[in-house]
Amino acid sequence: MFVEFHPFYFLVNDTITEAILLRGACDDGIYTFPTSVVPISSKKVANVHVRTSFDGWYKRLGHPSTKIVHSLVKSFSLPITSNQKLLSLCHLCSINKAHQQPFCVTSLKSYAPLDIIYTDVWGPASYIGLDGSRYYLIFVDHYTKYTWFYPMVIKSGVSTIFPLFKKVVENHFQKTIKTLYSGNGRDFIALKSYLSFHGISHYTTAPHTPEQNGVSERRHHHLVETGLTLLHDANLDFSYWPYAFQTASYLTNQQPTPLLHGKSPMEVLFGQPPNYLKLKKFGCICYPFTRPYNSNKMQPKSQTFIFLGYSLTQNSYKCFEPTTKKFFTS
Repeated sequence: MFVEFHPFYFLVNDTITEAILLRGACDDGIYTFPTSVVPISSKKVANVHVRTSFDGWYKRLGHPSTKIVHSLVKSFSLPITSNQKLLSLCHLCSINKAHQQPFCVTSLKSYAPLDIIYTDVWGPASYIGLDGSRYYLIFVDHYTKYTWFYPMVIKSGVSTIFPLFKKVVENHFQKTIKTLYSGNGRDFIALKSYLSFHGISHYTTAPHTPEQNGVSERRHHHLVETGLTLLHDANLDFSYWPYAFQTASYLTNQQPTPLLHGKSPMEVLFGQPPNYLKLKKFGCICYPFTRPYNSNKMQPKSQTFIFLGYSLTQNSYKCFEPTTKKFFTS
């Protein structure tokens, strides 16, 4: 500390901060030190050894926001060498505190079925399905939200499935696929020459940014959650997952959604409401009529089967006999 002597009083100051710590009186030329010391101000003062700049305090405080630094310097009278303000951008913070920016709403718009088809591969599954599948491929129509589901044994099946899917939907709806939106995986990149030959625009997500394909990602999330719920409700093991996930896709297409103003994807795409009376509980016990498959008239007309979903090419049910591992359609 140091002392300042004035004609009628004296001051005791902090050497570093120059803050006034004590004020005493002068009586007839005698400077009397008070017997009880009372701080002249109750404001808290941070006593530091070395003055520094705003930038120095910014680094001492661990690179907080500039608003916090200015607030602390002002509130605690922290000693600074100059009033130069902090720069708005710190290079070290930019490279070490980087975060992914929120995704903007896509500008892609569709005005009819098959204008934009979103696609993606899910897998590999932790369990191999009864049909040998470890992956599945989906196609989601952006306009109607209708989903096509294809189980796959190997991931490279994309190059085989898409041309078949293209022929089926284009022939059925008498429309052409205009745009395919996929991930940036090699299985979809391999389709580029095929897509270019047929005049189909191909949009892909940026590397390591699956969020840009949000339509497919959200559909994966829904199908997996619903499929696993169906499996647990039916007390079936995970090898049945391809049929549970495909059933989840089928049921999703039948259900109304606010995205279509209360209509179902099937109704918007095919122009007719779903037939809910044909729905059965996934995994339930069923007894299909098997008489046409019998080799003699003494055999029973039915057996105990497990219902595993709906045929996509026939107006029938998929029935599975767990002992013989055989499927029947009924």
